[in-house]
Amino acid sequence: MQPLPAAKPNRLSPRQRIRTALAHRQPDRVPFTWGFGPTPEMGRTLTTELAAQGLDWATLRDVTCDKVGVGPAYTGRMLSPAGGSLGMWGIHVQQAAYAGGHYEEFTNFPLAGCASLAELDRYPWPDPAAHDLAPLRARAEAALASGRAVQVQGGNPFEIYTWMTGVEEALLNLATQPELVSHALGHIGGFMRERLVHLLGEIGDLVDIVMFADDLGGQKGLLLSRATYRAFIQPTHAMLTRTVRDLAPNAVSMYHSDGAVFDILPELLDAGVQVLEAVQTDAQGMEPARLKAAFGDRLAFHGAISVQHLLPHGDAAEVYEECRRIVAILGANGGYIAAPSHAIQVGTPVANVLAMLRAVLGPDDFAEALAAAAR
Repeated sequence: MQPLPAAKPNRLSPRQRIRTALAHRQPDRVPFTWGFGPTPEMGRTLTTELAAQGLDWATLRDVTCDKVGVGPAYTGRMLSPAGGSLGMWGIHVQQAAYAGGHYEEFTNFPLAGCASLAELDRYPWPDPAAHDLAPLRARAEAALASGRAVQVQGGNPFEIYTWMTGVEEALLNLATQPELVSHALGHIGGFMRERLVHLLGEIGDLVDIVMFADDLGGQKGLLLSRATYRAFIQPTHAMLTRTVRDLAPNAVSMYHSDGAVFDILPELLDAGVQVLEAVQTDAQGMEPARLKAAFGDRLAFHGAISVQHLLPHGDAAEVYEECRRIVAILGANGGYIAAPSHAIQVGTPVANVLAMLRAVLGPDDFAEALAAAAR
C-alpha cells in the first residue's frame, strides 16, 4: 500500500473519515472508495492514458481509496475448474469476448432441476472451516497502520442460489416451491455464517465494514415482492448481520444491491442493514434527495456515482457538477461514502474519472493525490 499524504490540522485519517460518516456525523470531507473498481480493460486504459500525463494509475488508485478489503483464501475442495467463489459451489464458466475485453459466462447450473430437500442435502456443499486464516490479522493490521478502514466480505446467499439454479428457476421456485429456496439458503447461509464466525473470530476487533450482496432490484422495480423477501430471504440476511453484531461490534453491515430497491429498504433495515451499497441513481425511484430524505437518518449510502450514464456519457464538466451535487445531498450530516455505483466500464473517458476524483476529494486533496501519483 502506498503511504498516504501527511496529516494536516483537522484532517481525518481515511478510517476516521469513514467511521465518522458511518456514524452519521460530518467528516472533514466525504470518504471515497473505488467500489467494484474499473474493469480490467478500463484499468489498462487508465494505466496507459495516465502514464501519458505523467501519472501512475496504481498509485493514484491506492492513495485515493479510504478502505482496504481483507479476506481469506478458500482451501477446500473445488467442484469446478473455475476456482475461487465459483468453483467452490460447482459452477463452470467460459470466457465470452466482447469488443473491449471479456467476461465470465456460466455454462452450468449445478442445482438446476433440483426438486427435493434430500437432493439438496446430498449436494457437496463447501466447508466453511476450509479457509487460510493465518495471514488475516497481519493484513488487517497493515491496513489500519496505513490509516485505512478494513472491509471483509460477508456473502451473497440468494445470489449464490440463483447462480446454482439460474435466475429464472430461482425466482420461479420462490413462487412455487419456496421450501426448496429456504432449505438451500439454510445450507448457503449456514456456510456464510460459519465462515464469518471463523473470520471475525480472528479479526473482528479490527473490522469496520462487512459487506453482503444480493441483487433485489431491476431498472424499474423489485425482482420479487416485499412479502416474499420477508418470508424467505430476510431471515438469512438477519442471521448474518446478527453474527456481525455479535463478533464485530464496531463494524457495520453494508448491503449491495443494484437496481430500484427504494421500496424494500424498510425490510433491509429490519434485517440489520446499516449501509446501502451501489445506490444506482439511474434506476427508477433512486434519486439521491429522495433516499436521503426518507432514510438518511437510519441508513448510510455508498456509491451513487453513475457508471451507467454519467461517467461514460457525460463530459468532464457535467461529471464534476453532478458529483458535487450528490456529495452535497447524500453527504449532508454524514452518512455517505462516495464511489462509482458499480465497475467503471471500458470506454469511460479518463478525464471523467479525474473529474469525479476532483469533485469528491476537493481541490487540495486532489492535488495531493496527483502529486503522489506523479511518475
